[in-house]
Amino acid sequence: MSSGARIKLYYCAEDTPGTTPSTPVWKTVRRINDGLTENVTTAKSDSVVDTRFRQGGMATESEITGTLEVELSVGLFDEFLSAVAMNDWNSDVLNFGGNTRKTFTFVKVFDDIGQVFIYRGVRFNQATISIQTTGKVSTKFNLMGTDFERASANPVTNPQPVADSVIVSALNVGALTVNGQSVVGTACLQSAELTVNNNLEAIRCIGNQKLSAQTYLEKMVDITLNTSYSFSAQSATYIDYIKTRATMPVHFEIADPKGNKYAFDFPQLEVAEANHPDGGAEDMINVSINYNHIKVSPTITRTLAKTGG
Repeated sequence: MSSGARIKLYYCAEDTPGTTPSTPVWKTVRRINDGLTENVTTAKSDSVVDTRFRQGGMATESEITGTLEVELSVGLFDEFLSAVAMNDWNSDVLNFGGNTRKTFTFVKVFDDIGQVFIYRGVRFNQATISIQTTGKVSTKFNLMGTDFERASANPVTNPQPVADSVIVSALNVGALTVNGQSVVGTACLQSAELTVNNNLEAIRCIGNQKLSAQTYLEKMVDITLNTSYSFSAQSATYIDYIKTRATMPVHFEIADPKGNKYAFDFPQLEVAEANHPDGGAEDMINVSINYNHIKVSPTITRTLAKTGG
């Protein structure tokens, strides 16, 4: 029997997609769950012989996927955010929609029963950051890989431990403006969900004799920000933007008590959905405004606290 408390997840960056480096730098992942799996498709035989029994089947393809769910801490998952952005951090600024393909090897160890699952060629297709009025900031990464191996020996040696990082919540969100105006106490933001999706498509090639796709091709990057506001004179004006097609900027920051901070800037948000609000006599009325980011890259600017003397 295996316990979830005994699962360990490690990763290293790959130099060649799908190949673990000869001298990898292993790092430990702080995770809630990852859902990494190989989904194998099978096809049954339709041949008829001298009985009515099926003649068996075969594996025809596989997909290696997962959803890595984590508790956000400023600075802890910057390598993963960079992989989603397909860009490197440049002077502590990250731009999305780049062209730098980053792949990783992940090793999942079921420590109490001695099972080792290895996933190679893993790319980060999507990231979602969700903020509610209370609770932790939820973050999920969508993963897609090229190869899976169930191994008898753990290849991970001398993994770097997880940094002592502060988990952030809604209380760590500040400097929030929409159209250059504060919404605190007026439009009163109730929830926000940021999604960056590279729309990776699996490319399969006849002749490589592999069940799983060995290449993923990124398509148009979709960046959305779905929000809910208390319905007010201020938030009512946002509804008009779906017809005018004018863009509005949104800015907010996430800062922890140690002085680490992310500043999120969305300079060109275009309203995609703005349904009219309604509710019963006992309801607080909210309005949902969903945005698409267009033309230019949104950015994350990080400030990391200095440690030591």
